[in-house]
Amino acid sequence: MTGAGSVVATTERLVLRTEVPGDLELWLECMNTPEVLRFLGGPQGADKVAESFIRMREAHGEGRPCFYLLALREGGTLVGRCGLSTIDPPEAPEALQGQLQVGWGIRPEFWGRGYAPEAARVALAAAFERFAAPVVYGQTSERNIPSWRVMEKLGMRRLAELDYPDPDYPPDDNPTMVWGITREEWCA
Repeated sequence: MTGAGSVVATTERLVLRTEVPGDLELWLECMNTPEVLRFLGGPQGADKVAESFIRMREAHGEGRPCFYLLALREGGTLVGRCGLSTIDPPEAPEALQGQLQVGWGIRPEFWGRGYAPEAARVALAAAFERFAAPVVYGQTSERNIPSWRVMEKLGMRRLAELDYPDPDYPPDDNPTMVWGITREEWCA
């Protein structure tokens, strides 16, 4: 369990919030594992994770798209993270460069409960309403079928013409598969 950071949004079951003291240690214990990160290049060093927390905090403070921690409304247990980031790998097609993408990560003991799409809907709403994105993308690998399912639940479409090889990921997780949803599709 963790305390309450700055609450950014709430859903029926979740609070999207900034981090509080102790979250980094809990994140390293519960989320920085081979099971959680098997499609994201595997666990990262504590320094790299700490840097990502600093980037989240800075982006939030500057009003830029970022990720937030997800906690249960009842009890405050940390269940994962969700949010927006810009696509910046140099290998990504030009059409994707600088565009917003939605992403998420959920602790294994909370998989299959619908928390990822519940939180991602908040992120998509922010992308279209606050950041005026014309389209939002999602990226995954062919092996990450649970991620596909979330994207389908969000109304995203497969955009195979935008797939690309990402050297940050192992060969089994390439090419990166791209999905997307336009503002018009979101509002329909």
